[in-house]
Amino acid sequence: MLLAIALAFSLVALSFTFHYRVLIWLSISSQIKMDKQGRVLFIVFVLFLAHIVEIGFYAFIYNLSVTTLDLGFFNGAPIDEPMNYLYYSGVIFTTLGLGDIHPVGHIRFITAIEALNGFFLITWSASFTFLAMGRLWPWGNQCVTNTDNKER
Repeated sequence: MLLAIALAFSLVALSFTFHYRVLIWLSISSQIKMDKQGRVLFIVFVLFLAHIVEIGFYAFIYNLSVTTLDLGFFNGAPIDEPMNYLYYSGVIFTTLGLGDIHPVGHIRFITAIEALNGFFLITWSASFTFLAMGRLWPWGNQCVTNTDNKER
């Protein structure tokens, strides 16, 4: 159990640090020559790839936990190749929770922590994208209504 706890919190630290570094890099990547809308699209693509890498961190540990560390196993749909671990990790990271694969043993703790971690990181990315769009997107007056009613 202690190993599962240590692995889970190590993954949280790794994914938070990785995500933080990606956001810092995106913040200082303004030297790359592209238009403002292209920069927003660039940010979205990079954050998407960052989430795929973070899902991969967990998939690797699930594989290691089952095949080497004997921290549990999976019931339900067979998990016998790396893509299946990526699938399971993606379902958990995004909090989709399809339920076709069920963790048994101490890997349940890692699974629970991944869901919380994924939710946090996805929200962090959404907040960053929102702030970037507010700064870079040419809204003009398209989304603003005139609240000054001069006829009063």
